[in-house]
Amino acid sequence: MYYLELIHRFWSFNQKISIGSTGISMYLYLLKIAFDNERYDFQISDVAISKELGLTRKTVKSTKEKLQSLGLIHFQTKNGLPGYYRLLLDYPLPVFEPKKVNEEEIRKDEFFQKEEELIFPSPTVSPIQNLFENTVQKVEAQSSREKSNNKNTPSWEEFFEYAQTLEIYNQQLDFEIQTKYESWKNNEWKNHADRPITNWKSALKSALPFMKKTSESSTLSLKSIPNINRPKSLSKK
Repeated sequence: MYYLELIHRFWSFNQKISIGSTGISMYLYLLKIAFDNERYDFQISDVAISKELGLTRKTVKSTKEKLQSLGLIHFQTKNGLPGYYRLLLDYPLPVFEPKKVNEEEIRKDEFFQKEEELIFPSPTVSPIQNLFENTVQKVEAQSSREKSNNKNTPSWEEFFEYAQTLEIYNQQLDFEIQTKYESWKNNEWKNHADRPITNWKSALKSALPFMKKTSESSTLSLKSIPNINRPKSLSKK
């Protein structure tokens, strides 16, 4: 599962749309829960999130609503039951337009920065940065273990047989699965970010939802093409 990619994507998203420290903490915590459960959807109560992050129930409610409005997660709640969460994988990154500043403003920023460096020579690391770094280290350690346990790359038969055992599989995905296999094989088993695929089974399991979405889009496009009958001849021979 592409947790490192999701972390870096989220960090890029936060640089363009400031989510705030509470939103960052909650998203990274939900990402950790997903990583521990090895799936992007799971259940957890507001009480558990509140206790883990040191937030009030009201803050948990408003923060998850904010994350959902930004397109980062989807959640459903029922009275008396833990909430259902799903991390969204293909949320769009906003377009960043750099602010134009003049030379005088730049000089002012440099001056204040030097003053801050003199006053605070040893800044402390924020809890958010610690959470981010710990999550990255955990994912990298897991990837290293997976790499040592899965050094061999699969044949097409082994790849396809495993795909057929997955719950989301259907025959309409056969072409997409074959295309993905050939793409990874031709790229020396590296993903779209040019990183080695250390666990091809986990990578295939994570990629199938995207294949299904692509396949459904193609099917809808074909269904939308109307049937055109040939016009009958105006005169009989």
